[in-house]
Amino acid sequence: MIEVVLGGTLHDPVGRTADAITRLTADLQAVFPTIALNISDLTRPEVVDAAAALGATITRHVSNEAHIGRFRRDAVVQAADGRHVLYADFDHLLRWVELGRDDLNRALATEPDADLLVVGRSKCALAQEPRRLRETEQLVNHTHQLLTGENWDLMFAIRRLSPAAVQLIATESRIDSLANDVEWPLLARRAGLTLGYVESDALHYRTVQEFGADQDSGDEDPLQWIRRLEFAALHAGAMREFLDRETNSTRSDGSEISLPAG
Repeated sequence: MIEVVLGGTLHDPVGRTADAITRLTADLQAVFPTIALNISDLTRPEVVDAAAALGATITRHVSNEAHIGRFRRDAVVQAADGRHVLYADFDHLLRWVELGRDDLNRALATEPDADLLVVGRSKCALAQEPRRLRETEQLVNHTHQLLTGENWDLMFAIRRLSPAAVQLIATESRIDSLANDVEWPLLARRAGLTLGYVESDALHYRTVQEFGADQDSGDEDPLQWIRRLEFAALHAGAMREFLDRETNSTRSDGSEISLPAG
């Protein structure tokens, strides 16, 4: 089994994750030999203290939603030590460890030769997600499938990266927004790296404000729908760049997809 270190980002201005970090410290340490976290300046001090007690290497960034992709990239580079790196938004990872540690270990061991392993949600897990996520993310996933031939769940941000993939992202990634969800695998594909995919039944979405809640409450809020539409548009823009740069692409079965230039 390959060794995988953790690089994550954390933004928790309400302090909801502090108890979970403390409660799951032993589990996290059992899974990951080292942990690096890029934590926002607005995160509550008790959360930072819990992360420090976990033994994580901590850096801080100035909170800015437009730069989430850059903070993720910095976390991966910070974690890199010659082993594979798992990138994950740390609040999502905490839920995964608590609800499905065996599932996490299974995912980490899947396709060990892949340079970039996309971790997605299974159909069962996606069916439990808020409607605003399901309907907007489906558009992104479908467009990516037309581009690559791969029917993947992309917008949960969890990626396992080989040292070669880490180096590629550190030097070639230009997307600073959360649309790195599509940029990273498309960069790896264009560079000829090996991609893989695994699904989990144990992943589910909550905002950090509702961390630990039984249900998400955002589907009745028009602003939350607007935000998800904006996120989908960012992903569309990131994929357009790859259309502009390539006149054709190749599916996993080797057949070519002719693409318009521009």
